[in-house]
Amino acid sequence: MPPPDGLFDLPVAGQPDVSAALLQLGVQVAGLGLGTVDYVNDTITLDARAAELFDLPALRPVSRDELHARIHPEDQPHVQHEVDALLAPGQPDIVDVVHRVPRPDGGHRWLSARKQVTFKQDADGNARPVSGLVAIMDISALKSHEDHVVALMGEMNHRLKNVLTIVQSIARLTARTTEPQDFLASFNARMAALGQNQNLLMQQAAVGVQLGDLVREQLSPFASKTDPRITVDGPALILRESAMQSIGLTLHELATNATKYGALSVSEGRLTVSWTVTDETLSLSWREDGGPSVKAPEHRGFGTSVLQTMTEAALNATVTQDFDPKGLRWSMTCPVQAIRDTNPPR
Repeated sequence: MPPPDGLFDLPVAGQPDVSAALLQLGVQVAGLGLGTVDYVNDTITLDARAAELFDLPALRPVSRDELHARIHPEDQPHVQHEVDALLAPGQPDIVDVVHRVPRPDGGHRWLSARKQVTFKQDADGNARPVSGLVAIMDISALKSHEDHVVALMGEMNHRLKNVLTIVQSIARLTARTTEPQDFLASFNARMAALGQNQNLLMQQAAVGVQLGDLVREQLSPFASKTDPRITVDGPALILRESAMQSIGLTLHELATNATKYGALSVSEGRLTVSWTVTDETLSLSWREDGGPSVKAPEHRGFGTSVLQTMTEAALNATVTQDFDPKGLRWSMTCPVQAIRDTNPPR
């Protein structure tokens, strides 16, 4: 469909015979819709693309009021303010406005309109707007991307606050339960465990963090993922972030103790991490065998707080620890809804 008369009659220096074709091609490539405004008769004429964006007839003058009525009601005051400024003599004769146009399906499209106005003096010497040109672009995809970025920034801000809260708790409990000379090493090790959680969260953001992957990630600083002493077994289960942080720190404490005093401190030791899931309950167990004889700690330290008190509070869980001389047995049961991500990535 040809454009309205005059829309493409702009000269290209040295190439007057191809200027209209080049301009029309450029407009099509840019996805622009164009329109001419007659301020004397208060009408606007749109080309096919611009008319489609407003659901108006193409190449036929329609009243400006009819076009403005197609703008989202919440955006009309702002648009009218910008247009009034554009039509006031002495003001810039070009304006950019961004607004929504409702769609029949209940949604809306975002449009960016760049308008230019031409003035002429009347018999009294006053400048009056007589004509104008408008270029319109559908920026719905861009706005959707911007909204997505804003949502991601909000999510990252929320996650950062959560991580800072966890760091403060770790620092406070480590200082309370660790000798001063051992604080830095203990705190750094726990920060490394927290960092592993975050790395896993970022690596698997598109699909969600599986409990099995979290177990293997937290064991990796202490033993290779193919270490024959270690068995990891359980069904697929995508974790919500808060549960991943709690379980990850718990696994770190268990692995640290196993490496220092338990099954992972000797070549003949064995470790089994397993879990089962029913419709309502997760049961997670840590079982060590073949290591040095186990005895209960003489005092309650950070590890004990994480393994029981913090885990129970964070996951609404029931935790049991059995310092069997043959090897530590630790288990946790909690509602599946406390740990499962109910809105996993797709």
